[in-house]
Amino acid sequence: MYNRKTCALFALICLLLFLTGCSSVNNNNDLSRQEPNKTTAQAAVTETKNTENAPDTEFSAADSDISKPTGKDGKEAPAKVAETPSTEKTPDVEFLTTDSAVSYPTDADSEAVTSEIVVVDDKNAVSNKTETAEKKQTVTGELKVSFIDVGQGDSIFISLPNGKNLLIDAGEASASKTVIQTIKDNKTKQIDYLIATHPHSDHIGGIAAVLKEFDVKSVWLPEATNTTQIFENLLDAIEEEKLSIDIVSAGTTLFDFGNLKAVFIAPRGDGYKDLNNYSAVLMLTYGDRRFLFMGDAEDVSEKEILASKCDVAADVLKVGHHGSSSSSTKAFISAVSPKYAVISCGKDNSYGHPTKQTLTTLVNSKIEVLRTDEKGTIVFTTDGKSISYKTFGTEIQPRAPTDDDKTETAPKKEEKEAAAAELNQSSNVTVYITKTGSKYHVDGCRYLSKSQIPISLSEAKKKYEPCSVCKPPR
Repeated sequence: MYNRKTCALFALICLLLFLTGCSSVNNNNDLSRQEPNKTTAQAAVTETKNTENAPDTEFSAADSDISKPTGKDGKEAPAKVAETPSTEKTPDVEFLTTDSAVSYPTDADSEAVTSEIVVVDDKNAVSNKTETAEKKQTVTGELKVSFIDVGQGDSIFISLPNGKNLLIDAGEASASKTVIQTIKDNKTKQIDYLIATHPHSDHIGGIAAVLKEFDVKSVWLPEATNTTQIFENLLDAIEEEKLSIDIVSAGTTLFDFGNLKAVFIAPRGDGYKDLNNYSAVLMLTYGDRRFLFMGDAEDVSEKEILASKCDVAADVLKVGHHGSSSSSTKAFISAVSPKYAVISCGKDNSYGHPTKQTLTTLVNSKIEVLRTDEKGTIVFTTDGKSISYKTFGTEIQPRAPTDDDKTETAPKKEEKEAAAAELNQSSNVTVYITKTGSKYHVDGCRYLSKSQIPISLSEAKKKYEPCSVCKPPR
């Protein structure tokens, strides 16, 4: 029926159809073995099989910790998920990331597992970096340091270029109005840092009034106490304002804004016999300019500071203890080597401050000396590079006569006789001291409530200062 050629052609067609079918089946099997494509809607995190060229990174998945892996070169590396050992066969699945977690799909043979492996930015890390950047940023503007004329005492108000401010001491209680007015003149309602250098009335007396007048953010005191009513008033005022006391010690940083920084360099010890050596000594640095505030620190504290090898070089020195001979040793003045030395003292004060010895040390060192009893309030300004000052006489503490205004005259015979009579009389006058105080008093003074030790006026004048409240004979 069919010739031989026709049969051969039909057989050839059947063979071709059979071979074509086999090839199609093989192609389908190969496609089924390939990995599923990654979705474009969500980022896929897959296990990396070849680790030879991969960055040496780790990715922590503990609890909810947040981290970014980095490679050896310090750059951010692609996140990879560490394998979790399992005795069961892990299904061949794809890991899909969300905003904050990686979800592991499940199959019939395994339990659902969810691990919060966050691959977004670490908010805490960003916050810390921002805080550090703000802390170390370069401060610009004017730093203003006002040595307030409070008579025989200390008070220094400092306007920082970043808008914050600092008050060191506030003189006697009677000087509080002067201190408060000076602060208000600087358009200030808030005091960020208040330092009471040590518990003597000519430094802390006005602080209680300042605490009531302004919004004070922090109070700093050395670890020293006193039995005086003035000190108790200070503690009561701090408690009333619901403030805590930050203790001053050497090496403590008051603040650090990069090129604007303040660090305490004393007191460096304890057990001092004289409260003056507990004085908080502060080094303030702004750019290239430095101010050193000594409180009433004496030679004992100065020697400890020098022994510590800390850098005390400064442009402006607030001379310790109002220019007393117990402070400003030659070695210390040489180490500080200031251009300006400020002495805060009262006009015609009974202590003889500043002493000739201290003035000689400063003048011989070619330091410009500025005194509040002669100049009134002294205000320094600096932009961190240049530095200058102005002086302002006050009504409360008028400017004392300068050396040019004084006429030297030989003491008259009558004056000598009067001085001798006064000295003889002082030997017969009895005043009183306390066990721990540094001043002498008349009978009935409120500071004698806890202890009252009689002593002659002539002896008292050698070691003690007259009380400013009861005003004993001098």
